[in-house]
Amino acid sequence: MVEKQKQSIDLRPGKRFAVALSNENLRIGDDSAWKAKLAGTLDPTRTRLDFEVEKGGVIQPLNKAKSITRRIKDILKANGISDPNTGIPDEDLKVKGVGIRTYASFILQGSHETMVKLAFGDQRVSYDPYADNSHLERKEEIEKWAKEMYAYVAQKYGEDNIAEFTVHLDETTPHAHCVVVPITASGKLSFKHVFVGENKYEFSRRTKAIWDEAAKIAEKYGMERGTPGGQHKSYLQWLKEQILKNQKTIEEQYETIGRQSTEISEQEQILSGQRQQLYDINAEIKTAEKKLKSFTKMLSNLNDQKEYLEIEITALEEMRDNGNEEVEQELREKKQQLDEINGKISSRNEQLANVQQQLHDLAIKKHDLQKEYDNMKRQMNKELPDLLDKTQSEINDTFWEMAAEEMKKDYSAINEYISKNLDPKQQSELRGIIGASFFEDLAHRGEQMAACAAALFLGYVDAATNIARAGGGSGGNTSGWGRDKNEDDEAYRRRCCIMGRMMMKPAGRKYQMKRS
Repeated sequence: MVEKQKQSIDLRPGKRFAVALSNENLRIGDDSAWKAKLAGTLDPTRTRLDFEVEKGGVIQPLNKAKSITRRIKDILKANGISDPNTGIPDEDLKVKGVGIRTYASFILQGSHETMVKLAFGDQRVSYDPYADNSHLERKEEIEKWAKEMYAYVAQKYGEDNIAEFTVHLDETTPHAHCVVVPITASGKLSFKHVFVGENKYEFSRRTKAIWDEAAKIAEKYGMERGTPGGQHKSYLQWLKEQILKNQKTIEEQYETIGRQSTEISEQEQILSGQRQQLYDINAEIKTAEKKLKSFTKMLSNLNDQKEYLEIEITALEEMRDNGNEEVEQELREKKQQLDEINGKISSRNEQLANVQQQLHDLAIKKHDLQKEYDNMKRQMNKELPDLLDKTQSEINDTFWEMAAEEMKKDYSAINEYISKNLDPKQQSELRGIIGASFFEDLAHRGEQMAACAAALFLGYVDAATNIARAGGGSGGNTSGWGRDKNEDDEAYRRRCCIMGRMMMKPAGRKYQMKRS
C-alpha cells in the first residue's frame, strides 16, 4: 500500500534571530557550529543546489552578503521601529514574558518521497554518510513549488516583511525556511495581531486557515493537507524508520557479521589509526569554532554600535545644518568614533575570514579522511548490512549478553531472599522490584534502547536524545558524551548500551546503574 503524501508546516515565534542560526540557514562557514549540529543530516555535495526566493519570486543562490539577523533589523528600521529587545541578554529572552516576539519562523515541506521527487526527479540520491551526490541537478519542479509558497506568504503577510525564504536540498528531506517580521497594516510590530489574534481559539482558527490555504498549493504537487505538529525530521530519525520498516532478525544479522569477523580484525589496526587522526581533527575544529563564535559575536556588537553612531551623527548634522554650531565638536568626535569602529569591523572581518578558511581547510581534510575511512570500512564489510543496521544488531547482541550476566548475578540472590525472609504479601511487593529489571526494559523498550545505543556509537548524540524522547524516555544527560581515546569497540559498545538504557528511562523515574 502506497503511503499518503502530505504537506507539513511548522510555525514558531522568535524574539532574537541568532547569528549562528542565520549562518546555518545561509550555509556560511564550512563545518562551523551549525554543521556540527546537522551532523549526519547535511550532504556538502548537495549544498550548491540550495537556493533563495527573493522579491518578485526570483530564484537566486543563497544571499550570504547580509545575515537574516540584519535583514530583520532593516525591516524594523524601514517601518520606523527600533529593535525592542536591544540590551536584553539572550538568556533573559528565553524567559516567558521577557522581550517581544520580532519574527515568525516557518519550515515548509512535505512527505519525503514527494519532496525528493520535486527536487531531483528520477535521479538517484545516496543517503550514506559522506556520499558523493555531486552528479545531481536541481529540477524545475522544486523551484515552482518554492515560488508558489513564497507568493502565498507574500500575499498573506506582505512581501516587504519577508526576511528569508531559503530552500535546502542538502538535507534528508528538501524543505524551505521562511522568516516573516509581523508588521501590521498600520506599520506596528505585533506578533499577536498578525498571527495569534485575541485568544487561543482565534489562533487555532488562523493556524487551521494556513494549513487549508497551503493545502491548495500542495495538491498541485500530489500532497494532501497534513496535520499540525509535524517536525523537521533528522537523517537518523528517517533512517531509523526505514530500518524499523524492514527489520531483519537478530539471528540473520549475527550470522552475517560472524562471516566477516576475521577480515574486520585484520583491518582494525589501520582503522584505529584513522580514527585517531579524526579525533585530532575534531579537536582542532572545536578550537576554531570557538574563535568563530567569538568573532561573530564581536562583529554583531560592533555593527550595532555603528548603527547607533550613524543615527546620532545624522541627528547632529541636522542640528548643525539648522545653525547650531555648538554641536560641531561633538559631531567630529562621533565621526572619529565611527572611523575607529569601521576599522575594528574591518579587522574582525579579516580575522573571521581567516578562521572560516581554517575551518574550510579542516572540513576538507576531515571529509577526505572520513571518506577514506568509510570506503575502507565499506570494502571491509561489503557483505554486511548498512552501517546503522550492523551496529544496531551488535548492540542487540550486547544487550542480551548483559541481561544474561545480570540475571545470573541476581537470580540466586532473589530466590534465597524470597524463601528466607518474605511472607506472601512481601513476595507480591517484590514483583514491582523485579518489574524494573533489565529484562522488562528490553521487553518494553528494547528496540528504542538499541536505536539510542547505535546512534551514540556512531556519534549522533543529538539524534539519540531525540529517539529516546520520542519513545517516552527522559533522554538522560549526554553532556560530554564521546568515545574515550583508547577505548576499543567492544568496551565502547557496552558503554553505549548502558547509556541507551538510561536514556530510555521515563522522566522522573529513579534509576541507579549497577556496578559489578
